[in-house]
Amino acid sequence: MNVSHVKPYLGPLPGQPVSQPGPVQVSEERDEEYEVDYIVASHIYGRQLQYLVHWKGYEEHEHTWEPASNLDFDSLFKPVPENLTICDAQFCSLESCS
Repeated sequence: MNVSHVKPYLGPLPGQPVSQPGPVQVSEERDEEYEVDYIVASHIYGRQLQYLVHWKGYEEHEHTWEPASNLDFDSLFKPVPENLTICDAQFCSLESCS
């Protein structure tokens, strides 16, 4: 490409979607870490479980298929508080709530 054909970037075109993701965390190993907003779907590809991930701060068209090994599920789920003692029988399936 000839440099004379290059024009400065003036911003997005009218109606063009623009993603503004949040800051990217970097682990001690210098790997970039993105925050999972939610899991859209899953499938088996080449004998490997993969998840279609919606990344926090990104648009739907930016979903990516990720191997389960790439995701830290401990950070996706909050533990149940130990002091949780009230159980509505309508929603409870625990024997102690019968």
